Amino acid sequence: MKQFLNVLMFCGLLSLMNPVAGQEPRGAARDPRVGSRILIVRHGAPIKTPDATVWTSYLGEVFTVALTNGEWLWISEKGGWLWEKETVPFDSAIQELSGRLTRVATSENYHLRGVAYLAHQQYEKAIADFSESLRKAPKNSGALNNRGKAYYLQANYAAAINDFTQALALESGSVLYLNNRALAYIETEQYKAALNDLNAALKIVPEFAEALNNRGIVHQKLNLVDQAIADFTAALKVDAKYVDALGNRAFAYRRKQQYANAISDLEQAIRISPLTYEATNDLAWLLATCPDDTIRQPARALELAKAACGMTEYRQWNTLDTLAAALADQGQFDEAGKWISTAIETAPEGEKARLMGHRELIAAGKPVRE
Repeated sequence: MKQFLNVLMFCGLLSLMNPVAGQEPRGAARDPRVGSRILIVRHGAPIKTPDATVWTSYLGEVFTVALTNGEWLWISEKGGWLWEKETVPFDSAIQELSGRLTRVATSENYHLRGVAYLAHQQYEKAIADFSESLRKAPKNSGALNNRGKAYYLQANYAAAINDFTQALALESGSVLYLNNRALAYIETEQYKAALNDLNAALKIVPEFAEALNNRGIVHQKLNLVDQAIADFTAALKVDAKYVDALGNRAFAYRRKQQYANAISDLEQAIRISPLTYEATNDLAWLLATCPDDTIRQPARALELAKAACGMTEYRQWNTLDTLAAALADQGQFDEAGKWISTAIETAPEGEKARLMGHRELIAAGKPVRE
């Protein structure tokens, strides 16, 4: 199953600092903002408790509002308060930021709308806005970084690396740009270059959880599994709720046949983020396909596989592959054959051969084993 590459980080704009928020209210009345998503429009916007800043936000991060207290929004996944004025509603972000741009066509406002387009996966429009922002302000390293992210998400890794490199020429000490370029290097299998960037970032910020996680991925790709586990563990010491690091460490534990540890990490990831499919899907896969008979749990595997498919509306090839494996483990080969064929149709070219191997096993009336 696939590992979790950390999401690339946005960067770029400055604003005023906000005051320290109060404590989380009890019995606060629900308002329409609760349950809605918001988009960060100031790089560095702090998420706070009365005692500390628990997270420094990146421009373009998206959070869900759990509670409100006046202009303060409680972000439960980070355990702190965020000032509403440093956000815009996610659903209306493009419209609202387009309005700002109509009033004042500055480099900053093109940059902000580009971030909104990027968050809404409208990559060509995002690139156009970042390019216009850069035309007006060529030395805007944040816009270069964010255009690089858009190129990365289009799988145009050469263009992404070029933009990240230009951003680093303007701001050589940016751990965000180093981390992002490393991700592009990983995708192009330039692992030495990726390690150089991640080590440079970690020299500047030793407790940079994302860089630790991504270095772990590089170590794993180089078959340095123990070093990978050490990196994922270090990332989790910085952020115990780092779901991607839990998923990645579980993958590494599976490679070492430490299945109990892998299950523990995936269970923890599901508790932290029950509505995202990756950990649910990976746990289903392990419980359905593990070569150790004492680990497999066919009934629970099928339940989890169906839950992961439900989260993705039965459109994600990886979850359909897992569903087929879980059905085959229970001897439901005809039904499994239907789902593995659907998975193959939508899978990336690089995954089709592996899935076709699964289909051959299912057609022969054999279970899939990891």
